[in-house]
Amino acid sequence: MIGLEAQTLLERFHQLTEHRQSHSMRVIGVMEELADRHGLDPELARWAGFGHDLAREFSRPCLLAESRRLNLDGDEFMTSEPILWHGPIAAKWLQNQNIGDPSVWQAIRYHTTAGPGLGPMAKALFIADAVEPGRSFPAREGLQALALKDLESGYRAVLEATVSYTQQRGLALHPDTVKALRESDNRG
Repeated sequence: MIGLEAQTLLERFHQLTEHRQSHSMRVIGVMEELADRHGLDPELARWAGFGHDLAREFSRPCLLAESRRLNLDGDEFMTSEPILWHGPIAAKWLQNQNIGDPSVWQAIRYHTTAGPGLGPMAKALFIADAVEPGRSFPAREGLQALALKDLESGYRAVLEATVSYTQQRGLALHPDTVKALRESDNRG
């Protein structure tokens, strides 16, 4: 595995499977819609969608090695579930190349787990990753429609759906997800 310094983001994107590239393009489409509806910068929204899964197909050992190479802060949960490193790794790659801004880096970092104190761009990416048209679950279209109408309500609904799905599968919730849910409860 080579670090991103030796390759461009576009080269990295083209190394992804066709499935992952298509998913990312659909996420970009939803991000453009959310940006238009909620006054987010459309270029930054596209970068968030483009970058969110750049490291998603790395193996577990490669994700752990890249997280160490980039000196990323993590927790025991992420060490035990290395796939969760793909967001923080991709965020750091964009940051290191000075692409996007802190809102994009935060969005990419937390697009899988959510987290407390997220800005609108991060909430939009969390939503877009969950409701892009390639996803097939009964509430998908309703969640997308809600998010287009009201970003905060859409975020809360997608967060609740994510928590429910995770618990139904018997998986543990990342601490950041729990914190995001508590924060959302306090606002609601």
